[in-house]
Amino acid sequence: MGLKYGQPSRLFRRVLSDFGADEPFARAARKVREHYGFDYHASGLRKATVDSAEQAAQELRQQSAQDYRQLPATHDQTVLAEADGSMICTLSPRSKSGRRPRQWEEIRLAAAQLQGCQTTVYAVSFESVNDLGRRWGHCAKAAGRNLHSKIHCVGDGAEWIARQSAAVFGSHARYLCDYYHVSEYLGAAASSCRPPAPKRWRQTQQQRLRRGAPQLVARELASHVEARETPAEEAPVRAAYRYLINRVDQLDYAGAQAQGLPIGSGLIESGHKHVLQARLKLAGCAWRRDNAGRMAQLRVMRANGHWAQLWN
Repeated sequence: MGLKYGQPSRLFRRVLSDFGADEPFARAARKVREHYGFDYHASGLRKATVDSAEQAAQELRQQSAQDYRQLPATHDQTVLAEADGSMICTLSPRSKSGRRPRQWEEIRLAAAQLQGCQTTVYAVSFESVNDLGRRWGHCAKAAGRNLHSKIHCVGDGAEWIARQSAAVFGSHARYLCDYYHVSEYLGAAASSCRPPAPKRWRQTQQQRLRRGAPQLVARELASHVEARETPAEEAPVRAAYRYLINRVDQLDYAGAQAQGLPIGSGLIESGHKHVLQARLKLAGCAWRRDNAGRMAQLRVMRANGHWAQLWN
C-alpha cells in the first residue's frame, strides 16, 4: 500500500530523480521500495523527476544563451562534431472525446569529442535547429575547441545539419556525409545497376568513394538512371544519383581517413541510444512534449558528468 509524503528532501529528490531518469516511473517506484524498504507513489516520483528535469533544462538554457565563440587561444586540436534527429512519441492535447492522439516528433541531439579523447559532450533540443546549433557550439567548446581548432563534422545528409555546421563553426569546419548512409543509397540502386552481381557492384562503388573518386560513382549511376516517367518509389538509381551529386563536396572520405578521422556518424548514433532512446523511446511510451524536452535535458546533464551540479 502506498504512503503519502510531503515534499521530499533534497537528498531524497536526488534519489527519486536518479531512478526516474532511467526507468518508467512505476518501475522506478518499485526500485525505491526494493532499496529503501517503503512505498513511494509513482506520481510523487514522477513530480520529483520532472521538477529536477526542469531545473536541468533551465541551467542548460542559460548556458546556451552565452557566447560559445569566446574560445581559448591554445594549440591546434581537432574536434569531432556530430548531430542528428530522433523521432519520439508525444501526446497531443486532449480532444473533446477525452482521447489524447499520439504523434511522432523529432528531437535533435548534438555531440562533440576531442580527437583521441574518449569523453563526449552532448546537447539536446526539442526546439528549433538554431537552438540546437547554439548548444552544439557549446558542446564543442566544452569538449576542448579553441581558436585554432579544426572541426570535423559528420551527418547523415540532412540539410539542417550541414547548415548548422557552417553557421556554428564557419570556415573551421569540414562537413562529411555519413559514409554508411551513402552506402544505403548505393545498396538500394545495386540491383538495378548490376542485376547479376549487386553486392560486387556496391562494393566497387564504395571503394571508389573511399579512395576519393565520387565523380566515378556519379558517372556510373548516371548511366543507369531510370526514365523520367518512372515513379520515385521505383527509381532507386535516380534517388542515389541525386543524393550524390548534391553532396559531392561532402564525400572526402580519403582525406578523412588519411587524418585518422571517422567517416561514419557512430558517435551520435551511440548517443541517441544511451542518452535519449534508452528512456524516451521505450515500447508503448508516449510523452507530453514539454516533459520529453525536460527529461532529455536531465539525461544530457548526467551524460555530461554534471549530475552533482544539480544538487550543490
